[in-house]
Amino acid sequence: MFVGERTWAKQRGIVQTDFQGWLRYILEEGKKVSEDPVLGWPPHLKKSRRRECLGSSMPETTLDNTSVTAEERYRMLRSSLAHYLLLQVGTFIDGMGQEAVAPAMEILTQKSADLKVRKIKEKGSTGPEDAMVAISRNLEVSMGETFKSDYGVTESDSSRTVTLRECGCIKSIVDISDEYGLSSPRARSIFCGACMNSYRKATTILELGFQGQLSKEGCFMKFSTK
Repeated sequence: MFVGERTWAKQRGIVQTDFQGWLRYILEEGKKVSEDPVLGWPPHLKKSRRRECLGSSMPETTLDNTSVTAEERYRMLRSSLAHYLLLQVGTFIDGMGQEAVAPAMEILTQKSADLKVRKIKEKGSTGPEDAMVAISRNLEVSMGETFKSDYGVTESDSSRTVTLRECGCIKSIVDISDEYGLSSPRARSIFCGACMNSYRKATTILELGFQGQLSKEGCFMKFSTK
């Protein structure tokens, strides 16, 4: 990591393994990403080094910044985030066992739902129509726009449906899940299940209607006023 990069990271309170920090950077300053050298990581880490790098610090790189496009850097970021998430889940399963996954996901999805609802209410979206739009927009931004998914939205007076034809988040995960001992179906069961259940619980708190179903490469979630 060069001196300028260290200064950039220090100013933003980001360390090399803080992938959420990198993600915030993409969202806040995405238009500048092609000019910033800090995200110029190698596109692939050797398998024997991957867990070591994720568990300690990212490797130094001499990659020519001008040769990497913003699109490639974003893909690299998503891949690094997927490795990080799978490492956490894999470590949890190794330490606690498969039987501990379900109760852990129950706690996680409830906390995630509570956070979604709190943010919606803080913005003053307390009526059913406003809450319906807010929770569906949350899905659009977090899973659609952030991960550059192939998605669409259909709406009526009483409902909004977000269809993730190809979810960029889960695609990044299932592409490498076997490296962490998880089959693609098992990875989808854990990650897609947690995601959808958090929205289901949030709509219950907001007293909204909810329908959701997984598809081959994504899902759809429909939010409606009762």
